[in-house]
Amino acid sequence: MSATKESVTTILAEIAAYGEFLPGSVRKTHDKRTLANGKQKVYEAQPIYTYSDLGTGRQVSKRIPKDAFDRVKGLTRRYKGFKKLVARLMRAVIAENLGGDSKKNSSR
Repeated sequence: MSATKESVTTILAEIAAYGEFLPGSVRKTHDKRTLANGKQKVYEAQPIYTYSDLGTGRQVSKRIPKDAFDRVKGLTRRYKGFKKLVARLMRAVIAENLGGDSKKNSSR
């Protein structure tokens, strides 16, 4: 049982030292304009950051500056790693609280 407790504290330490992250996703957008001569010109528009608001459950989108796209994309990728850490923590906490015996008649 102490090995499980140690892994919980280890995972909590990893979570505390994880750093910055952002939930959601980011995408680049393009704007098409038709010129007077009939040709279409494609402009790169501002990127859009999208996330789910935990309070309302609604999806929220915000435009971000073009130069922040790479940073925000990296932060959203780090969120996927953070979710994996949280899943590891949940498994360790459940194992600690329910004990290591998972067989039906383990108390006999």
